[in-house]
Amino acid sequence: MFYGSNSFIGLEEAIEAVTADSDDDRAYDLAIIPPDPSVVTDEEEGSDEDMVTYTLPQDVPGNIEVLVHDEDTLLSDYDSSDEEPLASKRVRRQPNIEQRQQTPAWRKCLPSPSYTFGHQHTSEVQDKQNAIKEQLKDQNPVQIFEKILDEEVLQLILSNSILYANQNNIHSFQLDLPDLKKFIGILILSGYHKLPREALYWSLDEDVGVALVSRAMSRNKFREIKRYLHLVNNDEASNSRDKMFKIRSLADILMTKFNQWGVFHENISIDESMVKYYGHHPSKQFIRGKPVRFGYKNWVAASSTGYCYKFDFYCGKSLDSSDEPLGTRVVKSLLSKLDTDPKNHKVFFDNFFTSCNLLFDLRNLGYCATGTVRENRTKKCPLAAIKEMKKKERAAFDYSFDINSELLLVRWKDNSVCTIATNYDYFEPMGTVKRWCPEMRQKTDVRIPLLFENYNKGMGGVDELDQSISLYRIGIHGKKWWWVLFTYLLDMAVSNSWRLHVMSKDDPMDQLLFRRSLARYYLRQETLKRARPSSSLIEGLPQDGSSHYPRKLEKQLRCVICHARVRWECKKCLKTLCVEKSCFEKFHT
Repeated sequence: MFYGSNSFIGLEEAIEAVTADSDDDRAYDLAIIPPDPSVVTDEEEGSDEDMVTYTLPQDVPGNIEVLVHDEDTLLSDYDSSDEEPLASKRVRRQPNIEQRQQTPAWRKCLPSPSYTFGHQHTSEVQDKQNAIKEQLKDQNPVQIFEKILDEEVLQLILSNSILYANQNNIHSFQLDLPDLKKFIGILILSGYHKLPREALYWSLDEDVGVALVSRAMSRNKFREIKRYLHLVNNDEASNSRDKMFKIRSLADILMTKFNQWGVFHENISIDESMVKYYGHHPSKQFIRGKPVRFGYKNWVAASSTGYCYKFDFYCGKSLDSSDEPLGTRVVKSLLSKLDTDPKNHKVFFDNFFTSCNLLFDLRNLGYCATGTVRENRTKKCPLAAIKEMKKKERAAFDYSFDINSELLLVRWKDNSVCTIATNYDYFEPMGTVKRWCPEMRQKTDVRIPLLFENYNKGMGGVDELDQSISLYRIGIHGKKWWWVLFTYLLDMAVSNSWRLHVMSKDDPMDQLLFRRSLARYYLRQETLKRARPSSSLIEGLPQDGSSHYPRKLEKQLRCVICHARVRWECKKCLKTLCVEKSCFEKFHT
């Protein structure tokens, strides 16, 4: 006899303990505990040479937990007036969101669905855009960029980098704002001026060296800053369980800068973005069939033009006990962080996120939302089957409206069959799009439902952001796992700054010119202090003005004027000099 709970190795031992006392009337609960993953449990008993006899297992694979219930406990838990037995009350689970929602009632509503909820056109978004244009219209690219990467952000990097060097007992490390800006300028330049190796930017060879970089900062200084660059205090790491702890402080402060003007676009696109990374980190993802298969996944809420408002790096399964799908949690989390009135915006997302439950919940929160939806998430909506739609002509469509949840689902055939769900939009009036017709060998007009047109206009903002970053992505690599995230955030800050520049100017620069303006400004702020010429050079200056002739050398040496590799020297001065670039003449005059 025992009390409470006890663990037994096998089934036979547990049965023996429970039946040891024949007068024991107590109730027992038995639970089979899964075995340790390192233990092989998928092998059947018996000889593997016996090909006929089927051997049943004689024991459970893991341990058995036995819980003893006292009679008083059972009586207090059970009320004779209850209609359900005690066992059924114990195992009852809370119904999920789908079970709590009303059963769909799908109808064909002609001429169009009737909503009690819809998008309200207000001037608030346009007023914000006008205010931004007025504020930034006279500012150059550097001033706009420093609205985002301002002194507060730079001080965060500066202070933590110096602290990190001191923690590593390197007290000689020095860093100030001008040097940090030059460092960032070199990173931005590496996005549009790519070289196969980092050191080549400081090369004296004409085909690879970048004089703007070598004059602004020495190679050793750049490598020293890169080595001790840090974004957070490592002593606080033990107090955080965040896998993105190293980058979180910079990410949070940049999001604050991105949203300093509020949400000034009507259409908000939510999608995933991948940051390419092949190293080792628990948050690294692999997504088959994507342009970037390995890397960090980033959930992004951006405008339809590509301006990023909010983002959140995916760190794996959450400890949140919510029974909502991942896509639903991501959309709600990103929208909850936007400081704006839902009635001013429309939200768009793809079929990874879309479900009828999500659209219903967003409707209750005040958001107009539209998204492509998968076949298994349509809640048995009576639309024409996809196989049937494929047999129909291009532009054929079918629709159904849930009068309880006020959700509209439309299935339309283009090059393939696509289904879109919305909580506010309509399928009429129909629009037209140009499509190639093989029979006529020319483009023809094809009818398209209204909500598909609106979806194409509102969706794709995250793709615009990804394309903007990928065009001139920072080319200098690092060994630290968070380096790619740091450069990704820096590229995102440049991209957002350029979007602000485009919005506020009548004749804006393209992104390449914008990035070049930033890099040249930071690298030309203060040139590198050059050491005084060597005494040997001064002593060797010709004084007589005669008998100075060039002589060819067997080996290449550096010219004392331009430092290029040459094979010429002065017979009398014994100085290596260029004949082709007139260095020989300049030295002797």
